[in-house]
Amino acid sequence: MADKEIDDKLIKHYSNGLVRNIVLWIISKEKIHGYGIMKRLDEFFDFRDIDFEIKNKSSKIYPILREMEDNLLIVGEWDINENNKRVKYYSITDNGLLILDKLRCFIGLMSNNPAWIDFYSDMGVEINEKCN
Repeated sequence: MADKEIDDKLIKHYSNGLVRNIVLWIISKEKIHGYGIMKRLDEFFDFRDIDFEIKNKSSKIYPILREMEDNLLIVGEWDINENNKRVKYYSITDNGLLILDKLRCFIGLMSNNPAWIDFYSDMGVEINEKCN
C-alpha cells in the first residue's frame, strides 16, 4: 500500500473517534438537521494546508445520529425547514448533556496530566488552559 493510502487511513481512523463527540457537541449548541451537522463537521475537518480531506457523508452521519437517538443522547423531531421541506431536527437530551459534562471533565483531567501534556506538546499542540 502506498504511503499516502496508509496516511489517509490513519487520519480517517483517528478522526472517526472524534466525530461522535463533535456531533453531540454541535447538537448541544442548537436544534439542527443532519445536513447542517455535516456542514458544521466540515469546518472541523477542513485541512486546506495538507493534501487530505475528510468528507462527512450522510452514510456516515445518519447511523451515528440513529445510534445517539437509540442511546437517548439526542431526540429527533420532524419539522419544516426554511426551504419548505420536511426534515428531522435533532436536539440534545439530559442524558446527552451528562455525557458532554463527563467529556469536559475528561478533557480537563487530560489537560492537567503530565503524560497527556507531554504527548500533545510532542504533537505540536500547546495546552493553554488548565482545569481545576
